[in-house]
Formats: sequence, structure tokens, C-alpha cells
Amino acid sequence: MSVSDLADEYFNRSYRTVAGTPLEGLRVCYAVFSRETGRLCGVADVLDLVRRRGGPGVIVRGKSDGDTFNPGEVVLTLEGPFGQLVTLETEYLGMLSISGAASEMAALVEAAGETQVIDMAARHYPPELQPRIALAAAVGGAAGTSTPAGYAEVHARFGMGGGKIRIGQGTSRKFKLYGTIPHALNAVYGGSSVDSAAAYHERHPRIPLVLLIDFEGTERDVISAAVQRFHMDLYGVRLDVPANRIHQGGHAKPVRALEMRILSSVADRAAAMKALERYGFGPGVTIESVFAVRDLLDSLNAKHTKIVVSSGFDLDKVRAFRACRAPMDFIGTGSWVRFTAFTSDIVRIWEGGEWKTRCKAGRLEELRESPDLPVLLST
Repeated sequence: MSVSDLADEYFNRSYRTVAGTPLEGLRVCYAVFSRETGRLCGVADVLDLVRRRGGPGVIVRGKSDGDTFNPGEVVLTLEGPFGQLVTLETEYLGMLSISGAASEMAALVEAAGETQVIDMAARHYPPELQPRIALAAAVGGAAGTSTPAGYAEVHARFGMGGGKIRIGQGTSRKFKLYGTIPHALNAVYGGSSVDSAAAYHERHPRIPLVLLIDFEGTERDVISAAVQRFHMDLYGVRLDVPANRIHQGGHAKPVRALEMRILSSVADRAAAMKALERYGFGPGVTIESVFAVRDLLDSLNAKHTKIVVSSGFDLDKVRAFRACRAPMDFIGTGSWVRFTAFTSDIVRIWEGGEWKTRCKAGRLEELRESPDLPVLLST
């Protein structure tokens, strides 16, 4: 092992301190844990790091990508010579931090129920993070992602062929590359959402046509024109109304008739009332707007056309819309990525032919380590 530009400098200096001494080869055991609950992601990256730079005689035990974890639970142990492991800690903890994103996506997917969730977070983070964010989205249960780089990374890691992935012992499922029409294309086609969609559909006839309806600010008119023009080819419409404008035909204040309609069909009336108070009416993509679009499509004999919603769909907003049974089919969201802090400490050293506990005071009382963690890698 050697020093690393990606390691905290105190680890590099620690390596230099023991280099050439018997302590460089002293076998130690690190335990990795978090103080949060979540879904693990990044384990495969840790194993790759150890293969590349850990050297011989390292054993990694632990959980796998997609497994859940609890506060204080040891998710990985790394056993090997101190000199070979000491400068890896910074990197493998950073790799596991994406578990926070996987955990948040898992919560979103659970909250969304039958509505499929699409990862659209790429534009909010440095490009080099795209593949890892897409991996976290897949581990969390997302239906797909928005960049070819992210899509390729997911299928390289979890792909089974035929567009399907499987994570751990879970069931196989589709993971798609999604791309609906952006506002930019509408702008260059004279500001016409329908003309833009026609050109898009001509060039991409095999891709389901999803019309972006809010560019002109006349959502109802655009939908009517699109149904008339595309008929059965209109797979879906996407609502992305900005937060400073009310959709065409919408209301700034609650409409009693719609509130009663919603409240009469929900399982949790209190949750639905709270959701309506925050997201029911007014500017942006609202619960009212989703019902209005569904009703209009149905009245135009376009019951086959699906509804995609985007713009600020974090966990709270998803839960609110589902509490009101808003008739949406897909949620595109970039408002979901977060990171989880993991910690790693030496908990045992090999001394006198046996493992002896050796860690800072109070640490063992904080940890819960299963004696049955499977071996993931032995170099």
C-alpha cells in the first residue's frame, strides 16, 4: 500500500509512521457503520477499491447493495494488514455515502405506490456523479434514469439482458432510459408544444410520445390539440408548471367540489386534507392540475394517455399527491438525492495468536455486529 491523494492526510501520515516497521503488517479489523437507517449502496465500489489497492490478505465481510441497515449496525468489516488498509478509509466511506440517495429513492418509490418514479437528478450534480446517482436510483427501486451514462452504469452493474436488472436476491425488473420533450425543443419550434412533439415523434417513432404541455401557458388547449393530432400515438402528457403560475383553468384558492370529491375516496382523510392545504391549489404542479388533466383526457376519449408529473417532487410532495390519490402514472424527480455519513474504526487487532478488542472508549457500546456477516471478498 502507499499514500493516496484521495485519502485524508492524517491517514497518509499514519501510513508513513508505520512504514517499514512491524506495525505495517499488523492485522486489524475495521468496522463500518452509520448512525442512520437506510438502504445500502456502494458496496460493489468498495470491493473494487479493495481489489485494486488493498493488496493480498484482505477479507471483507458484510452486507450487499440493496440491503437495509439500522443505526449502529456494522455493515462491513475489513480485515487485513494495517498498512494496506489505513489509507483506504476516506474513499470507501465516501463510496458508501450514496446510500443516502438509495434510501431516499426507496422511500419515494414506497410512497408513490403504483406510480413509477424516474430519476432526473443529473442536472443538479457534477457530471462525474451521474453514474453513482443512477446506481442509487436503481437500488432504491426507480423505474429508470435520464442519462445514457447512468443507464449504462446501472446495466453494467446489475443488468441481466433484455433491459432488465436484478439487485441482490431481488426480483428482476425493467430499468429504462427515459427522455421526454424538453422546453428547449418547444422554443425552437415556434413555441409550439404540438409542432415540437410532431417533429420529435417523426424522428423517434419507437419512443412513446410524451407531450410537454405547459410551455405556452395554455395546458388545456395544448392537450386538446395534441389529442386531435396524435390520437392513439399520444402515450402521455407531462405537467411541469412553474411555481409562479397557475395552470390554465386552475384556481388560486380551494374548490370545494374537488375537495369533497377527493376526500370521499381517500383512506386517510386527515392526511388528504393536509395535502390539499399545501399542494391542492395555486401555482405550480398541484393536485388540482393532475385531476384536471385526467378529466380532460378522459373527456376527449384519451383514457389511454398517461400523466407524467415533474417539478419539486420530493418525498413530502409525493406523499401528499398519493394521499389524495392524484391520478398520475409517472413521477420525474431530481429532488431526492442526499448522502449518508458512514464511520469506520478499528475494533480488533490480531495479537498473540488471537483477536483482541482494541477501539476507542464507548465505540463498542454504539455498535451491533452480526457474527454471521458473509465474506464478500478475500484477496
